[in-house]
Amino acid sequence: MNLITALEASRISEIKKNWFVFLNTEKSLVEKHFEWLDLKILTNKKILFGKGTLYFKNKSYDIELYYSPFFNFRYDRISIKDKSIKYSDAIHLYKDMTLCLYHPLIDKPLLRGIPLYKMIPWIIEWIILYEKYKQYGVWLGKEIKH
Repeated sequence: MNLITALEASRISEIKKNWFVFLNTEKSLVEKHFEWLDLKILTNKKILFGKGTLYFKNKSYDIELYYSPFFNFRYDRISIKDKSIKYSDAIHLYKDMTLCLYHPLIDKPLLRGIPLYKMIPWIIEWIILYEKYKQYGVWLGKEIKH
């Protein structure tokens, strides 16, 4: 194990030990900047859960998110609850229908995570790119192919 891997493992271990403080901090930061999201900490699951609705061009998008340091690879699981959206790598979805908003290895800062409040604006960016994808048949955003 190299030094970077050891430091990252230690960082994650500390977050898991102090998961409630970590999730409460994330919750406070999101609530400060995004009033449209209703958040609560599900203590029995050690998860921050949120729901809200975004509006874009006369259409509403129901958003559901889960955030936890106990998830593998990335702390976020953000989805749009719309049955018309079908799975496709081309539109940057994971197979569980959560949004692929960043590359969990390449885009994550070294020895730091991505705070949830920084991800929230990426949801509307994903929606805009999705609407353009439906129009042009190509993903117009920056991407790393799946």
